[in-house]
Formats: sequence, structure tokens, C-alpha cells
Amino acid sequence: MAEFGISDYGIFTNGISTAQTLNQQLSVGKSALSSVKSIIGNESIFMGPAATACLETLTSADGKLDSSSTNFSTIVNFLTQTAENYKKGDDSASATVLASTGTPLLYNSPNGKVIYYSQKGYYDQSGNFHHWESTWGKNIASSGCGPTSMAACLANMLNDPSITPSTVANMLAYDDNVGGNYVYKVADAYHLDQTCHIGLKREESNNLLRNGGKMIVAVNNGGHYIAVIGINDSTNPPTYIVDDPYDDNTAKKTWRFEDIAAGHTMVFHIAPPGKTVQQCISGGNNTLVQV
Repeated sequence: MAEFGISDYGIFTNGISTAQTLNQQLSVGKSALSSVKSIIGNESIFMGPAATACLETLTSADGKLDSSSTNFSTIVNFLTQTAENYKKGDDSASATVLASTGTPLLYNSPNGKVIYYSQKGYYDQSGNFHHWESTWGKNIASSGCGPTSMAACLANMLNDPSITPSTVANMLAYDDNVGGNYVYKVADAYHLDQTCHIGLKREESNNLLRNGGKMIVAVNNGGHYIAVIGINDSTNPPTYIVDDPYDDNTAKKTWRFEDIAAGHTMVFHIAPPGKTVQQCISGGNNTLVQV
């Protein structure tokens, strides 16, 4: 999987980059001031009170630039440290998930182990409850069904429970959850092909899931996102493994196609690494992927 570090921590990325850019520009300004002061000081024709006043003004401006540069460096250090603190929290949460077989985070499904995420939070090995932390600018527990669904798709697709709702949310700006923008942004970051459709088709969905793809479906007339992370072909008709981020029991349920399609408005198809959505949909039954 792609490695995400401090530079990927949402709202802090732009702040750190901007402060560093401003410091570079201040450095250019200081260099220009120094050049002007040198010319005035070394040019004999620039003598008298006007030239002296000019040098004093330039010296004062130079000092103010130094002060501004120091302040921007302080801002960079503060934002970097804050981002590091968030990353430590995410790393801790990831470690908890990796070691959490048997906790409410992981369930056994008819198709094997499934990584299930609740947007409301998680339990550590001591039974303490924690909320997912992020720099996203929104509360995952109340508004994070989209990032949580995306995390469930990625963690199961890539077999990597270190990809958590915080991982996804930290990659987003405040408005990225609107209209499924988070799917495009995060899928691109992981170099995964994705498409968005109005309307859910049974055979198209079945083929995608059989070939390793995942789906995020907007339900409740577009007010909520769920993740479809597996298909069980041992039943007739096939049933589905679903992660509804707001219902902790959904990974234990048997879902019919009609249950997923009820009240849905659009569906996002996400292909596994190295495949396109169209290849997965048209590939038929040739690669049955168990979750």
C-alpha cells in the first residue's frame, strides 16, 4: 500500500507548505534588502541625511523580516508537531486494529475474516472505547460514514487493517464527503480505478465483487454510505457482506441484493490494484475472491 506520512495529514498539509513558501519568499526579500543596503553604503554619491534615513529604514525592515521569518518557523513547527501527534494517534489505533481479532472490529463472515469499521469508534484490548481521530474538520462518529466505508473497502481489498477511518479522513478536506468526492480522491491516491453510476445492477455488481472489487452505495436516498465488501456464492441467489458504518451488527447479517438496493441513489465501483472496473465487471466468474 502507499505510505502516508505527516505530509498527508489533511488541513495541516497546506498550512505547513504555505508557511514554508512564505519563509522562502521572505528570504528572497532579505537578500534584496541586503543588496540595496550594500549599494547605498558603498556608493559615495549617496551621502547625506536622505541616504542615512534610507539605510535606517532598510535596517528596520530587515529586522521585521527576521521577526516574521521566526514567526513563520514557529508556525511550521507547531503544525508539524500537531500533525505528528495525530499520526501517533492513528498509528496507535492501527496497532489496536491489527491486534484486535475477537473484538467488535473484526467479525467472522461466511467467507472468512472481514474487517468491519464502525464510524462511532472502536474498543482497545482493555475494553476501553475510543473515537476515531482525524484532521478532516468533521466528526467521524456523526458525519464519517463515507470515509469509514472507504476504509472498509480498502482494508479488505488490500488485506491491510492499518488502513482505518482516520487514515481516509486525514486525506480529506472539509467538503470532500459531499457527493462522494472522497471516493475519487482516495482511490486516486491508492492508484485504484473507480466509477460512479446512478442505479445498481445485480450482475454487474456480482461480477465486480467476484473479481476483487468493492462497492460504496449511497442509501437512505443519498443520506448515508455503506460498503459492500464481499459476495457469498454458496447461497442461491448470492448474498452479500456489507459494512454499514452506523450499525455494528451489519457484518454479521446476511444481505440480499434488494436490501442493498433499497433507497439507494448512486453506487461507486472500486477495482483492485492492476485492474479496471470494466475488466472486473466484464471478467465474469473467472477470479472468485473470498474476503
